[in-house]
Amino acid sequence: MKRLLFFTILSLLLFTGCQKEELLPTEIKVKMESVTSSRVRFTVAPTNAHAYYTYVLVSEQEESFDKPASEICENEILNMENAMAYFNYDDFLGIFFFRGSRQFNIGMLHDDMDFKFIVFQINPKTHELLGDPVVTSFHTKPATHQYLQFQVDCEGELMTITPSDDNITYFWQYEEDDLIYSNYGGATSYLYSVAGMYQEYGFMQWYYSSGPTVIDFSHESNMQDGTKYTLVICGCEEGEFTTLSTIVKFRYHPGAIEVLDIKETNEW
Repeated sequence: MKRLLFFTILSLLLFTGCQKEELLPTEIKVKMESVTSSRVRFTVAPTNAHAYYTYVLVSEQEESFDKPASEICENEILNMENAMAYFNYDDFLGIFFFRGSRQFNIGMLHDDMDFKFIVFQINPKTHELLGDPVVTSFHTKPATHQYLQFQVDCEGELMTITPSDDNITYFWQYEEDDLIYSNYGGATSYLYSVAGMYQEYGFMQWYYSSGPTVIDFSHESNMQDGTKYTLVICGCEEGEFTTLSTIVKFRYHPGAIEVLDIKETNEW
């Protein structure tokens, strides 16, 4: 009984200690790992692992860009509090804030533009700022643009992609049409998300294509008869798109590919 009482008291003391640490301003170290024309990666490491923090990203196009960092953060907290009305559960800190070291990958940025990545700590009880926000300014690289078009031909279960220039690399993927639009909203955003994942894990170099590519759908075990699919193709270098997307919508049948539409556009 005494042993159980000892551990109960110890647990309460540890819990109380953690709560106090949450209310103390802490040093937050921010390191920019990489930046391209549309993506940036940061590592954020607070000295106090119990501190609640989050970030806000502002671009030079926004009116708030030149305002004091504390004012930008206070407005962001207010926006978060207002957004809680749209959630079915009440967990303000769990929805918007982080604890411990994290890596943040942010994409779909405008190229050749100034940004501020602002990390700030919050009092979990009052939602007030704790300490000074940490501001990291950066400029995205200018985007590379290539002249590259794609011809897509089908015969039986073979689909051939023929680029207009065999020396320029490109990236392609396909998926069920319904999955693309329900999970990503558009064909280009789907391809961009996949490219970002491959780039993050160091796989992207294995997925570049150049010259003609032949896809044999008879070797793909996940193809379903009568299902509508979308193939997306885009010029790509270092994980960044260099052309408009070529979007091919088709319906699969064993022994035949039914092409429904081919268009060159960006569908985000």
